[in-house]
Amino acid sequence: LVERKRQVAMEATSSARVVRPEPFVDDPTAMHEAGLVSCKLHPTVLFSVVDHFSRRQEEQGRVIGTLLGTVADGVVDVLNSFPVPHSETDQATIDSEFNGTMCALHRKVHPKQVVVGWYSTGSEMQHNDQFYHQFFEEQAAEGITPIFLLVDVSLSSVGVKTKAFVRSELSLRGKHVASAFKDVRLRVAKSEAERIGIDHIVRSSMVGKEGPQELVPLNAEVDTVHWRMCKLLEAIEKMQTYIEQVESGAVPANAQLGRALADTLASIPKPDAAEFGQMVDTNMQDMLMVNYLASLTRTQLALTEKLAAMQV
Repeated sequence: LVERKRQVAMEATSSARVVRPEPFVDDPTAMHEAGLVSCKLHPTVLFSVVDHFSRRQEEQGRVIGTLLGTVADGVVDVLNSFPVPHSETDQATIDSEFNGTMCALHRKVHPKQVVVGWYSTGSEMQHNDQFYHQFFEEQAAEGITPIFLLVDVSLSSVGVKTKAFVRSELSLRGKHVASAFKDVRLRVAKSEAERIGIDHIVRSSMVGKEGPQELVPLNAEVDTVHWRMCKLLEAIEKMQTYIEQVESGAVPANAQLGRALADTLASIPKPDAAEFGQMVDTNMQDMLMVNYLASLTRTQLALTEKLAAMQV
């Protein structure tokens, strides 16, 4: 290891914080260890990071921000984020006052969420990353190991490459000599609402092949049920075609896939046909009644506005 004998100094200006380096090993994979904390990332955080990067100033090479979430059983659940102004022109600076204000506002809305790390855009780590990580280590609650989330928004490949790191201290004969970033396990976890939103964006991106794309309006519940039933029928047809090909010898049998199909069919409940039909009809009638009442309410509001305009 090459020692770098610099000390970290925090100098507060009016609203900016200046950080100077300490000894650092900038190879994130050289000393990877098992048993570190893992990170669970929600899609909304990725969308916020990409939106922050798209709104950056032209002279800015990258953007950074604060990650908020919870920690339980060694798993960091990243639920929210917000951008933090910074500068890297002459020296590494960060707006500590802005960060403190935003953290206080977020605590009023989500009191259980705390600072769990920070994010940065780019394809690889930079030398100033150690400066900002030390700042967010001080912002994190006691006992929490902050996560450094590196998001590659260059779109040089399919998808958005994302990595998570934690900092580890390196010592020699009990004396601290340097620090190293170690990559940790990262997975994207989405709730039902987030999954619906992502599916909607994907479907919207598939509409049209030329010109700017616009988001397709969210379908009514009846249309959504119809779309899901069509997808289900399409999957059943594919499964039936595969089984017929296996029986005819056109396709070799796959035991693992066969067991998965058998488990799927066994998990399907077998209700009485009459009860199932009545349940579907009842739900459909309730759905149509809600749509009718909503349309009736919109018509009444439109008539009220017209009458008010005529009286004026």
